[in-house]
Amino acid sequence: MRGLLLVAALLVPVAAVAETVELHYFSAVTCADCLVMKAYLDTLKAEFPELRIVEHEVGFSGDNYRLMVALAEAYGLERFATPVVAVGDLATTGIGLAVELRLYEEVARCVEQGCPSPLTRLPEAPRWRLTPIDLVLILAVGTGIALLVVWLLAQ
Repeated sequence: MRGLLLVAALLVPVAAVAETVELHYFSAVTCADCLVMKAYLDTLKAEFPELRIVEHEVGFSGDNYRLMVALAEAYGLERFATPVVAVGDLATTGIGLAVELRLYEEVARCVEQGCPSPLTRLPEAPRWRLTPIDLVLILAVGTGIALLVVWLLAQ
């Protein structure tokens, strides 16, 4: 009897210390599907308190956009658009029941077995790349300069 109490006393602290599962969620304010994914992730968080959701808005942040692309490449996603979610051994894009089931299974597995942060998959020196915002700004500045040159030549 005393041995059982000792074993139970040793197991309680182990069970009480649940490891955090880190999930990275990439969205854009103009993305309607991102709202659907956000609602689903909120239900996952309610079911799995160990889940830590790290949100990244990519529409207005070049750094977040580059992080999304680097993670997508590290996970082997060939095509992607927001929402992008990475957790454990899974990275997915889009919405729907199949995506939700895969996310649920991976989060449950990570809660049970533990998983490293998705960021551990990133190369040490990620490749720098232009973001859509960078391209728009370059195009706008280039167009402005071209219009100014045409106007000056017409004078």
